Amino acid sequence: MRFLIAVCAIALTACTPTATDPVLTVPFSPPVSTPELVKTIDVKVKAALVPPETFDDIGGRFESDKPKFTAEPVATDGDLSRVCQGVKVDSGVTTSRVRTWSGPVIINQIVSGLVGVDAQHVLGAVRDKARSCRTWVDGIGKPEREVKADVELPELEGVEGSYAFCSSFTEISPPVWGCEAFLVRGDLVVGLRVASGDEPTARQHLPEVARRAARTGRGRLSAIGST
Repeated sequence: MRFLIAVCAIALTACTPTATDPVLTVPFSPPVSTPELVKTIDVKVKAALVPPETFDDIGGRFESDKPKFTAEPVATDGDLSRVCQGVKVDSGVTTSRVRTWSGPVIINQIVSGLVGVDAQHVLGAVRDKARSCRTWVDGIGKPEREVKADVELPELEGVEGSYAFCSSFTEISPPVWGCEAFLVRGDLVVGLRVASGDEPTARQHLPEVARRAARTGRGRLSAIGST
């Protein structure tokens, strides 16, 4: 029988086993489809969303979820930030959910779940892009936006990596500044943006917004990750 298998392997031709030859079977596992991957990672994405009431004390009132929290997840195009002509997840499968608060400050949270791509690589892509320009133009005839890279963040418990920067939105009247932080935990990238009419206010609120996002769902995410 061993000789028969060897001949079949070398010749790469079909060999029919005799009645006395044992038939070797290989367990077959069907490939996991993209919708199934997306549904699995979406459980973690939802757990990382900051509760609607989280920013009431700093003037951020919950406004919307996109898609709606009850909506079925879908694969997304991996957009992370518009900084310096934009940065996105360049491989694998992603799904994301965006939660928005409005008021004296506007806060956006985008949680991206990653499949087949390393979250630290994605964080590095954001950092490299933010450092790649000091000004950029978001379309013909629009004014320059200013970028200030490497904004300091506090130590964030339960986060495996973080990076932040600030940029102006000069085409808006009056102009707006947005400070963005990206936090990595496992196969999630949590993006946060605090927008205000002036840079100092956006910078002032970003560290606390990041702290609260880092705390959100830690226990739930640990439980999910261990299953």
